[in-house]
Amino acid sequence: MGGYLLTNFYDVSVRTGDLLVIFGAIFWSLHIIFIGELISDFDLPVSVGLIQTFIVSFLSFLVGITYEDFVIENILNEKIEILYSGILSGGFAFVLQIYAQKNISPAPAAIIFSLEGVFATIAAWVLLNQILNINNILGCAFILAGVLLSQLMPAIKKT
Repeated sequence: MGGYLLTNFYDVSVRTGDLLVIFGAIFWSLHIIFIGELISDFDLPVSVGLIQTFIVSFLSFLVGITYEDFVIENILNEKIEILYSGILSGGFAFVLQIYAQKNISPAPAAIIFSLEGVFATIAAWVLLNQILNINNILGCAFILAGVLLSQLMPAIKKT
C-alpha cells in the first residue's frame, strides 16, 4: 500500500517500465541473498565490494559503447554527477551494504532495504524541492510503519 501511494500511480495499466522495475527487484533480491551467503563464507566485505564495482563498471561500459554515443564534452560537463553516482551511490553504498550484511541475515536486510523509496522521497523533497502530496506522505508512513513493526514485533512478543 505504501509503495502504491508513493508512485502517484493513477493509471492502473502495467507499462514496460513497471515490468523492468519488477525484473530489477527480482535481481536485487537475488543480490541480497548472494551477498549474504558470500559474506558468511568469506569475511572480506571491502574486497567483495571492489570486485562487484569493477564487474558492474565493465559490464556498464560494454552496454554503454553498444547503445550510447560517447561525447567527451558532455561527460566532462557532468563529471561531478557521474563521480557522485559511481563512487558514493554505487561503490561506497554497496560496500556499506556488504559490510552491514555481515551482521544480519538476508530477510531482515531486504525488509530494511525496502526503506529506499522512503529515503528517496524525503531526499527529493529536501534536496530537489519536490512537492509531496498527501498520498506520498501516507505512502512513506505506511512503509516506515511496516518496516518498524516487522523489526520490533519479535521483541514485543518476547516481553
